[in-house]
Amino acid sequence: MKNLRTLLVVAIALQSGACFWVTTKHEGETLRRDVNRIDEVVSKQEDSLGSSVKKLKSTLEEASTLLARNSADLGAQFDELENENARLTGLVMEAKRYANQVYTDMQTFEKRIETLEARLAAVEGKAFQPPKVQSATELYDLGMTAFRANDYNKARELFRKLVIKYPGHDKADDAQFNRGQAYFVQKDYKSALEEFQAVFDKFPQSSLADDSIFRAAEAAEKLKWCTDARAYYGLLRQKYPKSDMAGKAKKKGDYLKKNAKKKKICQS
Repeated sequence: MKNLRTLLVVAIALQSGACFWVTTKHEGETLRRDVNRIDEVVSKQEDSLGSSVKKLKSTLEEASTLLARNSADLGAQFDELENENARLTGLVMEAKRYANQVYTDMQTFEKRIETLEARLAAVEGKAFQPPKVQSATELYDLGMTAFRANDYNKARELFRKLVIKYPGHDKADDAQFNRGQAYFVQKDYKSALEEFQAVFDKFPQSSLADDSIFRAAEAAEKLKWCTDARAYYGLLRQKYPKSDMAGKAKKKGDYLKKNAKKKKICQS
C-alpha cells in the first residue's frame, strides 16, 4: 500500500505542470490535501478489502465443515449398508444349508416308513400290497380340501408327499408354500419360516418365490427376529424389484429399522 501511495503522489506532482522541487507554498498545501484525500480513499479500500477477505475466509471454513460432516455421514451409511449385506448373505446361506438338510432327511424318513410298512405286513402274514400311488393333482386337491377344513396336519402331510414324490410337478411349489401357510395359521412361526424358505431354495423361478420370502419375513417378524425379517425384506427387493410385494417390503423394513431398539417389537 505504501508503494501505491508513493506512486499516486508522484503522479499528482507530474500532472501539476510545475517542477516538483520548486513547488510553492500554496501548491504544497494543495498537494498535501490531495495526498490526504488519497490516503483516506486508500484506507477505505483497505478496510473494504479486509472485510471481503474475512467474509471469504468464513465462507470457506463453513463450506469445509459442511463437506466434512457430509463425508462422515456418507461413510457411516456405507458401513451400515455393508454390514446389512453381510448379515443378509450369512442368513441366506445358513437357511439354504438347513433347507437342504431337511429335504434330505425327509426323503430318508419317507423311505424308512415304506420299509417299516412292508415289514409289518410280512409279520402279520399278509401279502404286502404297495400303497395306491396317487397323482400329484390328487394329492394337491386332497391337501387343499383338508386345508379348507382346518385339518392342517393332514394337509401338510399330503403336501409333503407331493413335494417328495413329484418335485418337478407344477403344483410342487404350491404344495411347499401351503405347508408354510398351514404352520403360519397355527402360529408355529418358526416352522412356517422354514417352509417358506424352502420355496425360495427349491423353486427360485416359481411365481410364489417372492410371496414366500415376504411370508418368511412376516414369520420372523412374529417371532420378533427383526434382523432376520429385515434381511428377508431386503432380499425380496433385491431379487424381485418388480414384485407387487417390493413396496410393502420397503415399508415394513423401514418400520423395523426405526423400532429396532423397542423390545416389544424386536428381540433380535
